[in-house]
This record gives sequence, C-alpha cells and structure tokens, in this order.
Amino acid sequence: MNRGDLKLRVSRLIGIAIGTDDDAVEEDDFLNRLANEAVLDVLSRTRVHVRDAVATMPANATEFDIDEQVLRMFGVKMNGVPLYEGNRDSLLTDEYAFAGFTRIVLGAATSAGDQMLFWYTPKPTPMSADSHDPSTQTYGRIPAIFHYALVDYMCWWAADKLGDQGAGRGEKYRVTYEGQDGTGGPGSSLGRIKTAVNARGSVVRVRRRRESLVSDREPSYWTG
Repeated sequence: MNRGDLKLRVSRLIGIAIGTDDDAVEEDDFLNRLANEAVLDVLSRTRVHVRDAVATMPANATEFDIDEQVLRMFGVKMNGVPLYEGNRDSLLTDEYAFAGFTRIVLGAATSAGDQMLFWYTPKPTPMSADSHDPSTQTYGRIPAIFHYALVDYMCWWAADKLGDQGAGRGEKYRVTYEGQDGTGGPGSSLGRIKTAVNARGSVVRVRRRRESLVSDREPSYWTG
C-alpha cells in the first residue's frame, strides 16, 4: 500500500473523512504525519530492513558518534573479527557498548585505517505524496505483507485523537499493534514481523558466548 492506500484504509476502519473540505484537509494532514511516524516506529522496533556499512577508523580512538541516519545498529566487526556487546564500564578488547543512543564505545583503541563493518537500519525519507510507497527503499523498505502494522499504528493514534478518548478507542489498536505490555511480543503486529524476520532463512537457535569470569581470563587468579 502507498501512503494514499494507508490513509484510505485507516479512514474506513475508524470512520473519518478525508477529502478537500476544511475538516477533511486537517485530518488528511494528520494521517500523513501518522503514516511517517508508523514507518519510523516499525523500523526502529524490528529488523525488517537492515543494511550493512563499512567505516574507516582513525587512530587511538575508543568512542564514536553514530550518524543520525542510523535508526538501529546491530552486529559489529572490526577488520573482519566479530565484536561482542558488553558492559560499558568493563569492556574487554573484543567488546563494544552503546553509551547512549548516538554514542558507541569500543573496548580497544583503534588503529588508523581499521575497518568497522556493521549492520544497521537506515532512517527513511518521509513520504510527502500519496503515491509514495513504504515498501520502496527510499521510504522504509517495509514489505507490503507487513503494512497491516502501519495501519494498526495509524488507527491507534487517529482513533484517540479523532474519537472519544475517554472510551479508549485507540487502545484496541494499540494492543493489536504492540501487545498489551507494549513490548511487541507474540501475537501483536510487531511480534509477527519479528517472528517472520527470525524465521526468514531457517529457524536456527543463535548461541551467545558464555559470560567470561575473571578466573577464566586470568590463570593466576586462584594462586598467589
């Protein structure tokens, strides 16, 4: 569905008018904004669209700003060697941590020319016309089979604004979209996207490395 289709679906589900009269123009603008918000929310809470990138590192640095065009950042490698997410205050040399939303910290200082490879979700260009489609890479690269989540998000916020907030009209759509507890768990629209992404290739359990103890890293820990 393009932006126009999304708005039409939402207008029919919650019973609002979109058109050229004064009220309809205002509601149309509101739905336009909601459509873009929905794309950002789905992208930031799932791995439905992921790309890879390479950054060349300067010398003797351990902290870096994350570009604002990066919504989410995933697996990191340095010169082809995987790095693991660790505790910010006690990083090992093969670990990294997010000090904040726009700051990443490495456990070892970089050398000039080091190559960091990482997976990330890019920030999309906002849709500005009804013909713009969130399934295209420019506007989010959310496959059409997951556009029901965009509709649920839009209905959630539009129903509360345009209807009787006291009756909690948007709550039904919120639960459908992100689950009762808001975590996007199984059964919710976000949960179904996560499940589809995880099972895209094959259902394989990803094993994380065991937590490393001081006694494991230092043979002399028990002596002396």
